[in-house]
Amino acid sequence: MTDPYNPKLSDFHFTEEEQNLIRMALESEKPWDWKPKGALGQTMKSVKRKIRDFHMERQGSRCCYCRRDLYGGGHFMIDREHILPKSLESYRALAFSMWNLSVSCKRCNMEYKKDDDSFAVDQGNPGHFEASSNYLLIHPNFDLYKEHISKISIETDDVIVVKFVKKVGSAKARYTYNYFNLSGLERQAADVAQGAMVVEEPSEAGLEVRRIAERLDQ
Repeated sequence: MTDPYNPKLSDFHFTEEEQNLIRMALESEKPWDWKPKGALGQTMKSVKRKIRDFHMERQGSRCCYCRRDLYGGGHFMIDREHILPKSLESYRALAFSMWNLSVSCKRCNMEYKKDDDSFAVDQGNPGHFEASSNYLLIHPNFDLYKEHISKISIETDDVIVVKFVKKVGSAKARYTYNYFNLSGLERQAADVAQGAMVVEEPSEAGLEVRRIAERLDQ
């Protein structure tokens, strides 16, 4: 497996205490949701925070699916995302597998992806799980997002442009764009022509927004 992000998954390590706790969690019916009491409970919270912080760094504090900025978002904005859903029996053992974890926004995880695994080509073959080829979408750990989709996001005062540019020939770009309804997040550059971005005395930043928006629509 080639890891396109930094820090590398291979750089992440659980302590011996954390490994023992994870083994205990995996023996429960719902490993990720297992909540031991006392000191063990505090250690489990620390493990989950450690996982979140590591993947936040890998993803540049952005949602792994739509690239929404999660910086400073906290618990109410950030989900510790299980790519192959932890709620399904087939993937229960992967609850703490770092390659099956990332960070996402609530919208992508709870409104669109939920407990679905239809994006996995071979759901029944664990030997294929750790490979980009087993996923129709852009995998948060096996695929470099910008090689499939570029997100252009510009904001100045009350002017906002958001555009997802799919790379030519990328089936994963098309699938991800449609699966997560990324068009629903776009502030279309066509609004320039409709006067939505017209101001009486545009600033240099405002003019640059228009120039980029116009290029994206060509």
